[in-house]
Amino acid sequence: MLMMSQIIVGIDFSTTSLTALKLAVDIANRTGADILMAWVETKEKDLEEAKQELNKLATDYKSKLNGKNISYIICQGKVYQAIAKLVKDENPDLLVIGAHGRSGFDEKYAGQNTFKLVIECASPVLIVRETFNFDKHLEKIILPIDSSRDTRQKVPWTIEFAKMFPQSHICILGVQTSNIKSVRNEVRGFVLSVEKFLTQHKLPFTTEFVDTENITTATLDYAKNINADLIVTMVEQEKTITNFLFLGPYSQQMINLSPFPVLIIPNVQLHGAAK
Repeated sequence: MLMMSQIIVGIDFSTTSLTALKLAVDIANRTGADILMAWVETKEKDLEEAKQELNKLATDYKSKLNGKNISYIICQGKVYQAIAKLVKDENPDLLVIGAHGRSGFDEKYAGQNTFKLVIECASPVLIVRETFNFDKHLEKIILPIDSSRDTRQKVPWTIEFAKMFPQSHICILGVQTSNIKSVRNEVRGFVLSVEKFLTQHKLPFTTEFVDTENITTATLDYAKNINADLIVTMVEQEKTITNFLFLGPYSQQMINLSPFPVLIIPNVQLHGAAK
């Protein structure tokens, strides 16, 4: 099972960011990680008030961590730039942020700025919504596989999350965006290699294929149909030319549109080997 040393959690005191913190604590207890809460100073929030709230969060969650440490840091600057710099300096195993927070993360993390943060982070980023259901175990993990050469870089982290949550089931979604036989065969070949890898790790999985012009739409439709708990994707790589020109990269669409938690894996070609 994956062991972590540090998880950074973006905090803006919204319900969504507290949901992110709660999930980070769960992951920390499964991996042995310390937690570092990161708040970016804003004009809307008094500094001393923020320190008091951060101290209270640290005290409240300390008892919920299995002997590990929880602390906080206050950053300055634009939210995505400050968090990205912190991630670069600390090199955490995972960054957890809430989507659509009340103040700082709502306006400054929304849309393009969230995508900029994800691109700059060499660590995996887990994005969660306020509606995340803690009463439902993380059971169904969607692993989209397309024709890009980088698509299988998601697999090791998918496996680690599946092992982290033993009741989970990996749902491979082979995404066909071309009618060209060689491309379609390539997707099937990639899926077959993933199936073999999961079998070696003795992890349960199912496989489905879908024909689509939009990878995000197909993945989200599939996620809704099976009531998924997590979608694993990557930065910038999984996109069609049409999506890139008119709708934006697949990962950006997923960030903006997914009601499900999204785990975004950094691309080796962009950042080198991840932790």
